Amino acid sequence: MRHLGHTLRLSRIFWGPFATLALVAGISTMAQAQQTQAQQTRFGPVAISKDRITWRGHAVHPVLTGNSGLMLSPSIAMGDSDIVVVQSIGGSLCPATFAVLQVSRKKEQHTNFFGTCSDIVHTKVVGNTLQLRMPSMHTNGVQRTYTYHDGLVSKEGVLLNSPCTKGICENYFGDE
Repeated sequence: MRHLGHTLRLSRIFWGPFATLALVAGISTMAQAQQTQAQQTRFGPVAISKDRITWRGHAVHPVLTGNSGLMLSPSIAMGDSDIVVVQSIGGSLCPATFAVLQVSRKKEQHTNFFGTCSDIVHTKVVGNTLQLRMPSMHTNGVQRTYTYHDGLVSKEGVLLNSPCTKGICENYFGDE
């Protein structure tokens, strides 16, 4: 996993002659790895605990919960806060969607999941804005640009209105 102008490829589905066996074994291994996955920020650890995101040992609210699982990018410094990109691991129809978790000395805030369903995302910090670029899953050769600023996500300049409902931010099938 890389950040700051690099590519994050947090998951990839394997399909081969032993796909079922590999998938079952992979889920077991992935679940075990996720139980201990954590990223240190300047303001305390962000971790995955029981398929939920925690900061400083407490579940974030609204709750961020993944589809098949969750993965965390390394933290990215952005001004006086740190950003962790959270990936909800999907299936073959929608391999991944993303949420942005921002932590500072006193608070955390995060978005609901968004994205094109691609599990490849290029990130770049510009001032106090995080840019995320990912390929369209429906139009070959087209890149979509998302921006995160002050707790809000826009897709190519249009504010996304995807609030979490009933206190839970869940994975969904992309916004394309």
